[in-house]
Amino acid sequence: MRLKFREATVWKYSIVAISKIIEEASFRINQDGVRLRAMDPSGVALVDFYIPSTAFYEFDVPGEVTLGANMDELSKVLRRARKGDELVLEFQQAGKLGVYLEGRGSRKFTLPSIELSYQEIPEISFEEAFKCKMLPKLFKDVVKELEAISDAVELYAPANSDMLYLRAESEIAEAEVVLSGSSGALIEYTSSGEARSKYTIDYLIDIATASQAAETMEIAFGVETPLRLTYELPGGGMLQFYVAPRTD
Repeated sequence: MRLKFREATVWKYSIVAISKIIEEASFRINQDGVRLRAMDPSGVALVDFYIPSTAFYEFDVPGEVTLGANMDELSKVLRRARKGDELVLEFQQAGKLGVYLEGRGSRKFTLPSIELSYQEIPEISFEEAFKCKMLPKLFKDVVKELEAISDAVELYAPANSDMLYLRAESEIAEAEVVLSGSSGALIEYTSSGEARSKYTIDYLIDIATASQAAETMEIAFGVETPLRLTYELPGGGMLQFYVAPRTD
């Protein structure tokens, strides 16, 4: 198995974000592409990472391969990727994964493959009363501002509106950020009814680490539903997170 991807930093920022939520996971690699789908140990967050085979300029995969990896170790290697580096992934003998970063020189790293079965996780379906697209950096900046106020953030969107409110409050302080389509903060939006739910902010901070992997992201939620955060990766790929709502 040998895969080559032109922009290693897309993988860098994606895997770093995933590693903050998932300790170990399996990649399923076949003629369709590369997919990782896993739940965090607490059951609060689901990660879905997919790169289609057409996004690689070399994709040599005989049949189907399942590759288990320690996400922290993989992220440590990929953190070394610089803008302009190409990424090469090679499944070697003795169950090892070769990771090459090729740019100004070539750097090679070898990681052990972990024996893990691929998790078959059912697809999540819920009513997404509000959806919008925004710049990933804007989302990162907003949740970073709210982190200082509380350990939870409430997302609220009035029915049939272009407004998204993000609120955090504690016993001594409260904060509110308003994003709208009319101000240009929301690139696109759709609303079919009121949407309101609260989420643990630590998960949103970790997910926002992926902001440099994509040019746009989509946010979707409803009334006390999971929050879906989707980064649209180059070549038709995606990095998607679902975060369960807080009930307190």
